Amino acid sequence: MKFEFKGKRVGKGLALAGTLALCLVLTGCYIPPDEIAAGTTNMTVGSNNLPFPTFDPIPTATATPTQAPTKEPVQAPSQPTINWDDWGTTVTTNTPNPNAGGNGTIVVVTQQPTNTPNPNVPTATPASSSLKNGSSGTEVRKVQQRLKELGYLSGSADGDFGDATEAAVRAFQQANGLDVDGKVGKQTLAKLNSNNAVSAKNSGNTIAVVTKKPTVTNTPRPTSTPNVSNTYLDVGASGTKVRTLQQRLIALGYLAGTADGEYGGATQAAVKAFQERVGEWADGVAGPKTLEKLYSSSARKASSVVAVVGKTLEEGMNGNDVRALQKRLKELGYLSGSIDGDYGNATKTAVTAFQLNNGLRADGKAGTATMNKLFEEDLVKESESKDNNTTISSTGYVVLEEGSEGDAVRKLQKALKELGYYSGSVDGSYGSGTAGAVMAFQRANDITVDGKAGPATQRVLYGTGTSITYSTLREGDSGSAVRNLQHTLYELGYYDGKIDGDYGATTRDAVRAFQIQNKLSPVDGVAGNKTLQKLYSSSAKAAAATATEFETLRKGDAGNEVVEMQDCLMQLGYLAEITGEYDNATVAAVKLFQQTNGLSPVDGVAGNKTLQKLYSGNAKAYIGH
Repeated sequence: MKFEFKGKRVGKGLALAGTLALCLVLTGCYIPPDEIAAGTTNMTVGSNNLPFPTFDPIPTATATPTQAPTKEPVQAPSQPTINWDDWGTTVTTNTPNPNAGGNGTIVVVTQQPTNTPNPNVPTATPASSSLKNGSSGTEVRKVQQRLKELGYLSGSADGDFGDATEAAVRAFQQANGLDVDGKVGKQTLAKLNSNNAVSAKNSGNTIAVVTKKPTVTNTPRPTSTPNVSNTYLDVGASGTKVRTLQQRLIALGYLAGTADGEYGGATQAAVKAFQERVGEWADGVAGPKTLEKLYSSSARKASSVVAVVGKTLEEGMNGNDVRALQKRLKELGYLSGSIDGDYGNATKTAVTAFQLNNGLRADGKAGTATMNKLFEEDLVKESESKDNNTTISSTGYVVLEEGSEGDAVRKLQKALKELGYYSGSVDGSYGSGTAGAVMAFQRANDITVDGKAGPATQRVLYGTGTSITYSTLREGDSGSAVRNLQHTLYELGYYDGKIDGDYGATTRDAVRAFQIQNKLSPVDGVAGNKTLQKLYSSSAKAAAATATEFETLRKGDAGNEVVEMQDCLMQLGYLAEITGEYDNATVAAVKLFQQTNGLSPVDGVAGNKTLQKLYSGNAKAYIGH
């Protein structure tokens, strides 16, 4: 019985096993491996060629894997490992699919769709850092652009976080209920990029801040110090390091203009000025020691601009850069008068003179080439030209003489030929034929005959006047302007002293004689603007011209003519004071003058003959008895 019972149990077990196997076959949950391998190809999930129902895969944002899945299910870890650096992904864990086989946990990682970043909106700033005054770069530029969009900032987005940007940030923070610290941290940046950021207009307080470089104080902010070890920058160098150097010199006030990356005479002059300011050897070479001090936070600010780079100065401009140009022109003797920072006719003329003397294009504009040349060591100063006679005068003319060559000589020859004084070839070479023609022209126009075409000769020849405003010259002055005055008076026959640039008694008397001959008042021997305008015009009368007829002055007269006469009498020692009235003291002085100078009658009446002698320049002074 026991045996039979066991046999029945075995039989039942076999029957159950067979039934289970049949169910598995019928439901498709078991597929013999050999049948799949032999009877099918390209078996992929979701295809309709499988001999059993399939399930659509869980949709994801990721691409379909290119590698076919293995037959053996992958065992997933009990707790999936998630990479939190993959910001924006969604991690989903599912229970095992009873139809997929295996017993592992399925981990599906999907990438959430993100918005396309706006290139004009700054990217997220890490929580550990913020943009603030002194920062620079692309992120600053994006912040500035966003502030401009919201109306808190105007001007250019230059990528430099300066005072203007900080002010705009503070205004934005205040309008949007943020902590007002002027820094763009995580919260400020998030609000800037949000759709509900309050604009300046909607805040009720429109703010327009112009982006500009902050004004440098006596303790400038420290710069990002470049590597200056073994760096030596000198004239001729160019590139990024030179540009950085120039930018720092501009920030400290030694240079003006725009950094151009070219180390010329202007940059060298600014470096020298800085070296002198900090007690360094002023050689104009930016070596490691100089650069270290220049880029430090304690670098000393300039008291005034020295030179200009990357900018052209011309007539009509004004400011510190023009003042720096005028100062240098005055140091070299090309400019007289005050340094007023206004680029007028006098400055233009001085620039033209400098350009002509130094082989530059003479356009009267101080561009890069002119500014660099102004500070070179081999430039031509006005006082260093040959015999002091080849430099440009206040009216822009260069003195031409035998041996001179070039376009100026060619122009001179052409003008002389048109007037019939010159018969040679217009070859630009100043030879004996040109000199002879000049002498003939001078003789015909009452100009001192010396064969040299000076400023006065050329003004009369070309029939030109002048619109320059001149600074007053008087006894005791010196310099190139006085030398030009003396040379012109010499050509017109009023001056026979040494052309040395010193305004002494001889120069004063020559000016007085010129004033009398050209009916200028007052006759005071002072070369003011009116006197110089006439002197440097083509209508100036030479000393040898027909004598001027003077109206008779007598007792009881008053006015400027009396003042001029009394001034001359006082200068010669005949009168004690100028009253402007022809009184008894004046009558006595005129009588004494007539007697001393052999004039008759000795009647105290200042007629034409008496005044001619008084204003002649060779009148005898009263020496007393």
